[in-house]
Parts: sequence; C-alpha cells; structure tokens
Amino acid sequence: MNSTIEKFINDLKQLNAQLPELRDLFWLKIDRYNDVEQQRGIVFDEKYKQQRDKFYRVVDNLTTFIEKSFAQSAEEVAKEKALQKLCAEFPSFNEWNEEAKKALLEREITDFLAKAQQKIVQKNTEEPNRGPKYQINNQPEKVYSIDNDFSHCRPCLFEFRSQKYVINNWAMLLKELAEILYNENSTPINEFIVKDLTKKPLFSKNPDIYLRALEIANGLFVESNFSANQMCVSCKKLLDIYGIAHSEVNIFLDRIPAKL
Repeated sequence: MNSTIEKFINDLKQLNAQLPELRDLFWLKIDRYNDVEQQRGIVFDEKYKQQRDKFYRVVDNLTTFIEKSFAQSAEEVAKEKALQKLCAEFPSFNEWNEEAKKALLEREITDFLAKAQQKIVQKNTEEPNRGPKYQINNQPEKVYSIDNDFSHCRPCLFEFRSQKYVINNWAMLLKELAEILYNENSTPINEFIVKDLTKKPLFSKNPDIYLRALEIANGLFVESNFSANQMCVSCKKLLDIYGIAHSEVNIFLDRIPAKL
C-alpha cells in the first residue's frame, strides 16, 4: 500500500479521534447554571452521539474497503520478497543482464508462492474440525437454574415469580429482569450506583463507559458485551441488590451445547 493511501486512511482515523473535541467546543458555549441551556446541551448530546456512531461505522467500513482494495496481491508480495532476497544474496544483482535477472526472479517468485500456499494448507489441516457448537434442545420444558453453566446455550424463556417472559438472547434476560425490578422500585439500584465506585460499575447513567451499552430503563445502562455466563453473573448481582434468591429465576433453553 503506497504512502498516499496510508496517509488518507490515517487522516480518516484522525477525524474519529478529533470528534470528541467538537462536543467539548459546543459545551463551552453552554451556561451550565441555566436550565434552558442545559436542556439544549442534552439535546445536542443525544443527536451528536447518534451522528457520531453513524460516522464511526462509515469510516470503519470505508477504511476496511480501501485497505482490501489497495492491498498487495500475493504475486506482488512474492515479487517484493524475491527482489529483497536476491539483492541480499547477490549485491550486484541489479547490474546483471535483464534476461538473467528475469529468469532468477521468476524462479524465486514461484518458490515464494509455493511456500505461501503450503503454509495455508498446513494451517488448514492443523486446525481441528470443531463442528457445530450448538444443537436444538429436545427438552424445551426442562428448567435450568441461573447458577448453571450456559456456555454455548441460547435461552428462549425465563420465569420469575411464576410469570414467563420470552427472550432470545442473554442480554434480553438481564434487560427484562432489570426493567421488572426497576419499575417496581428504583431505589435499590439508585443507591447501589451511588455506592459503586468501581471504574466500570454494573449500572451507570453514562453509556460511554461501556463497550456495548444496553439501556435497561430510562437513562440507566449496563454492559452487554458479555458471554452467557458473565451476563448471568450480572443478573445474580441484580437479584442480590434486591435481596431476591437466585432460585426465583428459572431459565428455558432452545439451544444447548452440541455433543462432542
């Protein structure tokens, strides 16, 4: 990839890094002691975040497209390596006659391509055939405790206080459970937020601290970039906050680990 393309990609990435400065400039104009101005800032933040996320996706997609489009072909890479090798082995290589240089260069290129292909084949044969991770659960009525190991499992329902709720992933389990408890009584969660001084708290009103923020109530967020078991840990912490036994939650699965 030539220097012009690399500079173009770096410039695009720099735009991503500079976007937060735009928000800071806007907030410098806001009178934080004026309710109307504060509301204007909140509205800006909401729209800014939406547009910023769209821009990030466009830049990421465009960068990936450019990198793939201008990436060197296998033949170009082989030719470059072959020239480096020949110049190192024969310091006067560039002074040879064109016919001799061409013949030796073609031989080295062919050798490099063959070795590259051999590595690909070797890698493919060395990687184990893992097969499918999931299989359909033929016992959908079977009840699972939230303390189970749910690696390579997918939920379809959960039961809480004798009522069933339809879900199709583990993030929905946390979201539904949190919404039920928060709508009944928001005080325990709000008190927990005040006391939780960790860098990445379980709950927060600031979605930017999470890699993939999930809104579980109006203005309340959790991290959803978790595995099944990590998500269940968050659910159990939520139950602990409300003093509810883990056994109050039952889970039903439509996918279970495939048999090895």
